[in-house]
Amino acid sequence: MSRRGYFLEQGWYLDHAAGASMSPGQDMLLRSHLEVSVPARAHAVSMARIGGAMLESVEDKGELAFDADDIFALDEAFDAARTPPEPAAAIPAAAVDRPECLPAVLCDFIDREGIKLRWEFLGPGLRKAMLWHGERDERLWLLRARPGVAIPRHGHRGTELTLVLQGSFLDGDQRYVRGDVEEADPGVEHDIQIGEGEECICLALTQGKLRFDDPLLRALQVFTGL
Repeated sequence: MSRRGYFLEQGWYLDHAAGASMSPGQDMLLRSHLEVSVPARAHAVSMARIGGAMLESVEDKGELAFDADDIFALDEAFDAARTPPEPAAAIPAAAVDRPECLPAVLCDFIDREGIKLRWEFLGPGLRKAMLWHGERDERLWLLRARPGVAIPRHGHRGTELTLVLQGSFLDGDQRYVRGDVEEADPGVEHDIQIGEGEECICLALTQGKLRFDDPLLRALQVFTGL
């Protein structure tokens, strides 16, 4: 299933509110989404308030790993997030070719981890930069695509989350713009058309390699790593 919307599945926000453990890639995808999407921040605030109210109504919290105070503290943080973040500090000289559209939280992660963005060939008009590689072949990476480029039909061996940071893309008749997240499970096969007008830049969190029917594209995966 592939679905469009401002929000991730509700479980992401509930887990975040509860302080559940997330991989660095999951945490960065969610926090970047909240930074660039005003509707997502407002939704997260509502989710935190609902969770806090529910916890207040529970008399026996003995089996819970968190309590209402934790939720309300997060609620205050999300309230603060309603206001657009201050402009990020000047990009270090070592950060070459870093797109201006990257969320401040992602820039902080790149600097903290000492990541050097290396834009590598992914296909005609397509480049990628790997940011993180975790367990179960989970990968966080950036995609840059020229306007009008078509990404060949492909499937997925695991989940794929794609957050638009700049520009747009089309999946069938669904259009994704800055702040939108497309969520695709292993059963999805689709072709993507990059929108016209400006370069499209996305933050992607994927599990496992993409699945191509075309033998040539499968061979190219040896070089692209995806």
